Amino acid sequence: MNKYALWVVLVLALLAGVWLSQMQAGPKQPQQAVVYPKARPLTEFSLLDQQGQPAGLEALRGQWTLVFVGYTSCPDICPLTMAKLAGLQPKLQQMTSTPVQVWFVSVDPKRDTPTQLAQYVQHFNQPALKAFTADHPALFPFVRQLGLMYAIPQQQEGHYLVDHSASIALISPKADVVAMFKPEMKAGQPPLVNSDILLADFPLVLERSEG
Repeated sequence: MNKYALWVVLVLALLAGVWLSQMQAGPKQPQQAVVYPKARPLTEFSLLDQQGQPAGLEALRGQWTLVFVGYTSCPDICPLTMAKLAGLQPKLQQMTSTPVQVWFVSVDPKRDTPTQLAQYVQHFNQPALKAFTADHPALFPFVRQLGLMYAIPQQQEGHYLVDHSASIALISPKADVVAMFKPEMKAGQPPLVNSDILLADFPLVLERSEG
């Protein structure tokens, strides 16, 4: 075998090795986002926004929507998560030509009136952030459709805490739930989404959801 033929064999072997490695690795996987194999269409719902205006399924169409459920009296998870999402929104928007909005859905309608919600979202200085709530008969089915949960204590006098999910649901422009961004669980710390991981996962989720 002459030198030229040997060089060709070596190059082909190298290319074959690279191709095999890529095939074995497969497409890059999200680190903490769970992408549903099949999108989950939402049914009609009825909420009130921070202006006291009704909002339903149409408010989700034509936009990517990150939804977090909580309450304004929440001491840690809610304000920290909403601050993260408010800060990340411009970076997420750069990844898609479709508008990206953030929804904070209060699961404590007794205390979180539209006025209270309006004051709450003002703190984050993010126009793409909107707040909503509803009475429990309308609220609970909507939250459940998202794959999230909450639990209100029976005694709702004075200061009380509300159990709720720390994950963030992603709704497509077709009003389908397509993914869930999971929080990091660290001992002694509230469960919060990792900003860097969310930024890395977001385009991967969009690629799969739009494919």
